[in-house]
Amino acid sequence: ASAAAEEMDPRGPLLEWSSEALWETLRAEVARKFDFEVSEDAAGVLRRLGKMPLLRALAQRVGLQLVAREYDLAAAHPLAPEDIHQLFPVARGTVAPCRDASEQLALGKQLVQAGELQRAFDVLHEALALFHQTCGPMHVQGAQCYGALAMVYYSMQDLGSALSYQQKGIVILERISAWDDPEVALGYGNMALFSHCLQHNRRALIYIKRAEYLLHLICGPNHPDVAALHINTAMIHLDLHHVKTALRYLHRALTINETMLGEDHVSTATSYHATAVALSMMRAAPLAAKNEQRCYDILRALLGEDDPRVQESHRWILQFSARAKLQAQQNKLLPLQDDSDGKGTLKPI
Repeated sequence: ASAAAEEMDPRGPLLEWSSEALWETLRAEVARKFDFEVSEDAAGVLRRLGKMPLLRALAQRVGLQLVAREYDLAAAHPLAPEDIHQLFPVARGTVAPCRDASEQLALGKQLVQAGELQRAFDVLHEALALFHQTCGPMHVQGAQCYGALAMVYYSMQDLGSALSYQQKGIVILERISAWDDPEVALGYGNMALFSHCLQHNRRALIYIKRAEYLLHLICGPNHPDVAALHINTAMIHLDLHHVKTALRYLHRALTINETMLGEDHVSTATSYHATAVALSMMRAAPLAAKNEQRCYDILRALLGEDDPRVQESHRWILQFSARAKLQAQQNKLLPLQDDSDGKGTLKPI
């Protein structure tokens, strides 16, 4: 079989290929099948995604269990036969669907988005009962029901029930889909939100750190979901009056959004607004107004003048500008009073 493979491909067995040869083969295959040109090189993909997500995706796709060590993915041959600890089969399975329950779940999510919370509450509870009767308590869509009900409870200001239902959904997902599933990371982010609303800020930071770790492992540090988590982390630190720490997280979020989504994106505007709020808490009203102006320009270009978010951003600009003028007037009214050393000191108003 190996001789036949070598005849088919003069470069020899796949294990002997270099990273450059494999990447060029992938480029040619994508261009042939999908008529799409991959302009990014292998080093750029590695920088953008990170080492751990690539290794994780490779191991899951081909059924490898690798030895835990530091791998140099930029090397010509990053993996060797002795790095493979174990092989396991990658098989496709079928999940028996429950049509009635799935339709109820989809309807409940639509009602939540439409704001009809009471109807969504009844429909989602009915869907959850159907899933329990037909598929048992350990089912992926049952976990989705728990998550949707958690958001309904959150919207109804029943934060304790929201936290409890979200926790049940995470337990099911961790047992069925493994602990490093993207839905698990989303669930921990929601638990951080609910804990923060309950004023359990320390616990919220623990949950959000767990979600951030999982997202770094799954999709790398430059994913937009990581930027959203950074913004939520910054808001928690602002409530704890850790303004400098919050600004560091907001700067990371803004960098990710501008790099991955572009400078004229709604998420980038959200980063500018959160940064403006943090700067206003540091009594840096002129900088806050400048960041909010950037947010307003992005939203106005994307959504138009009549959108409620654009009008709200305009009100924030007026508020920050008024604070900046007030601070400037206060600074002018603070005369310098000479002390014994001849240095000027600020005289309180």
